[in-house]
Amino acid sequence: MKNDIRVTYPLWMMGFIALLGVIAYGINSPKTEFIDTATETSLTVQIGPFESALIFGAIFVYLIVLTIFVSKVKQYNKNNPQQKISMFSIRPPEYLEADEGMTYITRRAVQKVYTFYSLALPALATVVIILPIPRLLIIYAILGLAFTQYGIYYAEVRKHFKEETE
Repeated sequence: MKNDIRVTYPLWMMGFIALLGVIAYGINSPKTEFIDTATETSLTVQIGPFESALIFGAIFVYLIVLTIFVSKVKQYNKNNPQQKISMFSIRPPEYLEADEGMTYITRRAVQKVYTFYSLALPALATVVIILPIPRLLIIYAILGLAFTQYGIYYAEVRKHFKEETE
């Protein structure tokens, strides 16, 4: 169960979220210039070489990681035909409900994530409403919430697997 893709799934999602943060920086950092005079109206968007390399590099790494992840899921499905994972399912594949013990572990982890969101979402919404925060920081805050969600879930599940091996 230790190498089960459903256990490492949160780590994969955390990696994808981190890469999305890099892509968001590259996309939101271009300089825009709007000219509106009596004779000319134009909008210029300048993406520097660093941002271009960052965007394309992050997309390239994202596609490589996605390919590895898809191959891992296919390998898992081949080895576990009775517990196949659908990558397009609404129900997250990290729900480990093979038996009553795993159902309990999953429920505890999800309760901790729900508690986190019940505090973090209203706080984030309040801050965003009150303060004039740039769009990129709002995106990072949302990605940070998602990253933390998977971190909380993984830490809880991992704690139980460490207790199981001892």
